[in-house]
Amino acid sequence: MENITDALKMAASVLVFVLALSISITAFGQARRTSQVLLEYSDREYDYSWVENNGNVTKRIVGMETIIPSLYRAYKENYKIIFKFKNNYYLYAKKDEAGNDVKSCIIDLENERFSGDSQKEKFIDIMIYGNNSIYKDQKVTIERETGMTLHTNELYGIIKENKFEESLGIYYQEEFEGKYETPLANRNKKRVITYTQQ
Repeated sequence: MENITDALKMAASVLVFVLALSISITAFGQARRTSQVLLEYSDREYDYSWVENNGNVTKRIVGMETIIPSLYRAYKENYKIIFKFKNNYYLYAKKDEAGNDVKSCIIDLENERFSGDSQKEKFIDIMIYGNNSIYKDQKVTIERETGMTLHTNELYGIIKENKFEESLGIYYQEEFEGKYETPLANRNKKRVITYTQQ
């Protein structure tokens, strides 16, 4: 009789273990699926604000919580970002063919001479945070390699203290370059964000 009791206890223990194991596996599977969904839908408001070009321009008033993530996404997602400041602030200067410094408020990193995404990210970080950037010691190297001289004042201070009107648009790069013979299916969309200081 004692053996039967021990056998029943062991069977119950195995059953509880199998049940706990199956619940754990199910829970971990759901956690993985949930985290994947969260990663795919991060920053949904920003993604859903894009509209197809239907003659209307999408506008809204934004602050630094929208602008700074847009700047970091510019080089990854082929954005062109244009700033319109009230004063003479500029983001960087480049030499033209005559050797003169041309000030720019346009970020279109696809057309610049960067060695890779890492250097683009460092450039954006230094442009935003200036001497507070974690990459500030690489500023001279990046400027030398790209031919772009960053403004000495940090952009973060201006973005933090002001509101900007954000205008969104889309165009095809091939049309901008005059390559109208490129089939529509093979054209590359370029998203343009314009921030006008209020």
